[in-house]
Amino acid sequence: MMALRDAFYTIYKSKEYRVTRRNGLAHLISNDPNDLNNGFIERKPDESLNPRIFVKTVTPSEIGDIYEISTYALFQGFEFPIKYEENGEYILVSDYNPSVEKLNFIRVDKYEYEKTVKKEELDLIYEKKTLRPNFFK
Repeated sequence: MMALRDAFYTIYKSKEYRVTRRNGLAHLISNDPNDLNNGFIERKPDESLNPRIFVKTVTPSEIGDIYEISTYALFQGFEFPIKYEENGEYILVSDYNPSVEKLNFIRVDKYEYEKTVKKEELDLIYEKKTLRPNFFK
């Protein structure tokens, strides 16, 4: 099973990391203990945490382009973002459009609809990668 991703990412020293913005700097996030050798520090050091979290702050000039990666599903011919996976089932989300009624989505908020589906019901699970050139602006 592929990990569901929905965040911003960049390349630092030939490796992909999740990234957030802090005071104009890039805050890199890793779950790899080997990154301690690359200047990362452990956030809330606790070996029982799973996954463990390692962070490093660098300048924007030290990293590659910033891109957003989100996980989607193709379900009965329609594309939906996947909110999360639990016990082999996926939670698909949508704002209102005619397909949500046709596919029996449940309204969970004023403008949000969800549907729980088994993996076997999905035609395809894939990621979309979007360049975010104004991430630090």
